[in-house]
Amino acid sequence: METRSTRQDEALAGEATMAEALGLTEELGEAIAGLAETELAAGRYDAARTILEGLVVTNPREVRGWILLARVHRGMGQPLASRFCAEVAGILAPASPEAQLARAEGLLLFEEDRATGLELLARLEAGEGMVAERAAALRTASGAQASP
Repeated sequence: METRSTRQDEALAGEATMAEALGLTEELGEAIAGLAETELAAGRYDAARTILEGLVVTNPREVRGWILLARVHRGMGQPLASRFCAEVAGILAPASPEAQLARAEGLLLFEEDRATGLELLARLEAGEGMVAERAAALRTASGAQASP
């Protein structure tokens, strides 16, 4: 007779992710995301997408996975899929500058949402680090005036 763990019971009840039910560690999730990021950087979009889809299926709360998957879909010319993934990341981590940057990039893909994306980039540009630099570069590339 098969026995289930408490985590598996929680997963079946919708209280735990598949990753939690299987006992997959956060470190393993980070390693998987890192592998996908390497594939993305090498231009192997299909491989990166396959890895990331597996990651977000097993742990739908994995913000980095959703952010990277948004980048993959953007690179594959799939704006709606990119926007969806970016929105999920933004909902999961509303205070994360990286998630909000992904959201802004997703918004810029649609003319009717471009102004909202540019406003979000302006707010991010006021921050520090790589996100602020990327936000400034995107605003400049889009023809928006630099923030004071």
